[in-house]
Amino acid sequence: MNIEHFIAQRSPRWDELERLLIDAERSEDWHLGRRRLQELVHLYRETCSDLNRARSHTANPQILERLNGLSGRAYRLIYAGASSDSGVRSLRKLFLRDIPYTFRLERNTVARAALAMVLGAAVGFLAVIWDPTNGERLIPAMFFTESPRERVEKIERSEESIENLSEAAAFGAQLYTHNIRVSFLAFSLGAISIIGAYLILFYNGVILGSVAAMYYLDRVQLFFFAWVGPHGALELPAIVFGAAAGIRLGNAMLLPGDLTRAASVRRAFPVVWRMMVATVVTLICAGLIEGSFSQFSGKSFPYVLKIGVALTLFVALVVYLFARRVGSEADS
Repeated sequence: MNIEHFIAQRSPRWDELERLLIDAERSEDWHLGRRRLQELVHLYRETCSDLNRARSHTANPQILERLNGLSGRAYRLIYAGASSDSGVRSLRKLFLRDIPYTFRLERNTVARAALAMVLGAAVGFLAVIWDPTNGERLIPAMFFTESPRERVEKIERSEESIENLSEAAAFGAQLYTHNIRVSFLAFSLGAISIIGAYLILFYNGVILGSVAAMYYLDRVQLFFFAWVGPHGALELPAIVFGAAAGIRLGNAMLLPGDLTRAASVRRAFPVVWRMMVATVVTLICAGLIEGSFSQFSGKSFPYVLKIGVALTLFVALVVYLFARRVGSEADS
């Protein structure tokens, strides 16, 4: 190969590639447009081919260095952009399609887990209504410090407990960290025993129902729903979701059916992973709400408004996860 002829023939495409790279690197978002991006990819491939040919016929450091530099810059530009775009598309697909589709597929598992908590709440509520002294027996001591009416009066007389955004964020971080631990405990118990997840959901339901009954008996139930509702609308379903994910994994490990245990777990893993992503994100949102909006008394936000927010959040979560999308590819 005549190296001088090769350089003279190929230099114009190298120059054009360099101009495109300079334009792209000077742009904040590295946006070239579809046509010029296709041209860049074409020139990048041609330059890589030229580099391979040049290496076989010359050791000229100037030529090789230029071709190496051009191909390297083009590679980073093309594939860094593709990786970024792919990451954004993957996140959109995960939250807009994969997670809702997974929850629709697993709706029976989620429903059974929710039923365990609801039954526990019913048992706790009725037990305290039947005999108010059961409240002290069923509610952990840390939550049983004073009568609900005394607590409500104290809160309504006092200044708001959250004074600024940083306090709310710090308190919310503590709350959602704790709630994530509870959810992962439910997940773990479901994964290793299945029944364990149902038991912890039932137990937490008993506590919730008992507390609700205490507020009902003291005729301050409106405060209870306004105080617990905004974050509970997300927090309680999220704990159910974590337990349901554990139950799904437990079924795969303990009841693999015709599959080997390893194959059953591999099949269940994408479902479990998506459910746990939804659980964690929902708990973080619940913690932020609990650390801020939920802490305000009726002096700042009317109880009716807070209950309305709670209902809106719960309905939005249910619709997002379980309402089938018209024309959804995943559901077809």
